[in-house]
Amino acid sequence: MAEHSQASGPDLTLGVAVSDLADGSMLQGRVGEEAVLVAHRNGEYFAIGATCTHYGGPLAEGLIVGETVRCPWHHACFDLRTGETLRPPALNPVPCWRVELRDGRLFVRDKAPAAPRPASAEGTQPTAVVIVGGGAAGHAAAETLRNEGYAGRLTILSADESEPYDRPNLSKDYLAGN
Repeated sequence: MAEHSQASGPDLTLGVAVSDLADGSMLQGRVGEEAVLVAHRNGEYFAIGATCTHYGGPLAEGLIVGETVRCPWHHACFDLRTGETLRPPALNPVPCWRVELRDGRLFVRDKAPAAPRPASAEGTQPTAVVIVGGGAAGHAAAETLRNEGYAGRLTILSADESEPYDRPNLSKDYLAGN
């Protein structure tokens, strides 16, 4: 994944005026060397990683829908409250930061701990899952199962000798001469 969202914009540890963030708006800033997206929605302020975990798209150029932000490149969807991935093609969450409001300013300083993954419910899941196809969809299925707490045996059947990879992006890069 290429990092396209650089750690630019205001230093959010020094604070930004709340009046600079209208409801439904976003602002990209930085905390140290990390790009952070601040969003205002329904009187609440959120701070999450500013870079999509799929291919590094700049979330500040995306769209807020409810309490989510959608990547402008491939429309992955992230929860503003938790950073969790709600829609593919991204499989991994973005980090979250704690937000503090003081004297009409918004400060972002500390990264919040990652949300714990759900525990596997004993006896309600199969002991093994077989996924047929080692392309992007097979990889996404395996990642989703693990992210949702599946701890059983997981087998991917594929004619490829290599591990799953994102074929569409590979072909786009090849056709572009990269």
